Amino acid sequence: MSRADRLDALLRELVVVEAVPSHLYLDPVGSSDVAFDSALAGLAAVWAGQFDLAAPLAAAARRAADDPDTVVFAESVCGLVRAGATVSGPLQEFASAAGASARVSSELRLPLCALLAEAALAEARLDIAADLLTVVPPRTVLLGRQDHPFLTIIRCFVARVRLFSGDVSGASEEAAQACAGAGTAAERVFATATAAVVDGSAGRRQEARAGVHRILALDLAPTNALTSGAFLLASYAAIVGDDVRTSAVAALRASTDPSFPEVRIVDRAICFEILTRAAVDAGDLDAARAWQLRAAPLAAHQSAGSTVERIASRVSLLAGDSERALEEAERSISLAVRAGRALEAAEGEILAARARMSLRERGQAARRLADVVTDADAHGFGAVRRSAARELRAVGRRLPPDARRGWEGLSARERGIAVLIADGRSNAQIAASEYLSEHTVRIHVSRVLHAFGVPTRVGVASALGALSVDSGLGPLTARQQQIVALIATGATNHSIAEALDVSESTVEKHVSAVMRRWEVTSRSGIAHRAAGQHPA
Repeated sequence: MSRADRLDALLRELVVVEAVPSHLYLDPVGSSDVAFDSALAGLAAVWAGQFDLAAPLAAAARRAADDPDTVVFAESVCGLVRAGATVSGPLQEFASAAGASARVSSELRLPLCALLAEAALAEARLDIAADLLTVVPPRTVLLGRQDHPFLTIIRCFVARVRLFSGDVSGASEEAAQACAGAGTAAERVFATATAAVVDGSAGRRQEARAGVHRILALDLAPTNALTSGAFLLASYAAIVGDDVRTSAVAALRASTDPSFPEVRIVDRAICFEILTRAAVDAGDLDAARAWQLRAAPLAAHQSAGSTVERIASRVSLLAGDSERALEEAERSISLAVRAGRALEAAEGEILAARARMSLRERGQAARRLADVVTDADAHGFGAVRRSAARELRAVGRRLPPDARRGWEGLSARERGIAVLIADGRSNAQIAASEYLSEHTVRIHVSRVLHAFGVPTRVGVASALGALSVDSGLGPLTARQQQIVALIATGATNHSIAEALDVSESTVEKHVSAVMRRWEVTSRSGIAHRAAGQHPA
């Protein structure tokens, strides 16, 4: 069998829900292609969580590697082994393999470079992982097949590299393609979990929550990298949505051992952080310290140091030692920045702000968080804004709205005021109708203008697609105009009801009345009419 055929056979064996058969990671004694076959066996062992068995196989592959294909494959497996070992190994060979990736044979370039990118991500080398995506071919055909089951897994790898590199839009596209192309049960599980963590990081809480619950509803055991990985990703999706309890449940299902020996070090550390956070939220200092003790040996590993410092900061905050908590959070931020892990650095900043506020340094905490959120907004990390807003709300402060999110960046109160602005109401009229002072209204108005990225009230009306009663489409009441303007933004009946402070049933009646008056049969028809188009 050719190298491509042997790799194809193994990758198909790995995309299963069941445990990886042990015969796949036997030492290939007598092989005429030692480097490639040792790498195949090492990859199978890594996939089974057998890092001790994978280590000598990976080492043998590296020693025998003498061409770009085997160099890249061998170092991919070595990187994945290091990611699961408690002591970090040297990265010189890893960087050399990344340099050789462009010379990999065309048939093997996609799977081997994708595996190397995954190994780089596992070792917190986002720079190398992101660079490798420039030489990875389009994810349309793998080893001659458009429906190859491992193609979905590669798309999930790429989605995670893009996500942690700050390209949330690109991650969303890759995750969507993975879900659309998933054919087997294992593919669907892993793609669903990947999409959930991307949705959670982008602030799409409802979609993330649905994906997490689909994973947790499955009767799965953590038998290999895909099933364990699905629970880990579900845990991460839940935690970015602030659902600590569900996140802890998912993390515990990723392993049958409290030390999480079969998962990578970076994932092991994050599991300990999630479990520590659950204990902290419950005020259980003893349990928090127990999980911190589990995490402590991982501190020296390059992919876990930042997380271990965050764990320590959480425990110090619960113990009432804010100064120590701030020092630990700052060390966490420094380690994350050095590794190029933007999300981890942002999480460290949240903890640092919490410590500063405990030390009555509220102004500095607010300024730092505002800077962090501005950067997170630019990369699409919606969860960071939500976490930062929660911290500031506890001390009576607020973040400026995100100008890119418009309607979605406003509170329920501000949405209502945006509608009134679009309706032509003055500040005095809004203050009277909403029982607010004019000073408070002025503050809300400035936030609305900022959210829509416009300097004037006319800009808000334009952004909401406000209608004139003499539009020629049939007269509407003032309330119906407000509702149509909100439908044009994509708002649901529930969000419209919140913005206008009416019941959903009232909104439904108005929507039905507009449909009858304009002779359309759907909300999209209303939106098209509002935009001056014919209904689709």
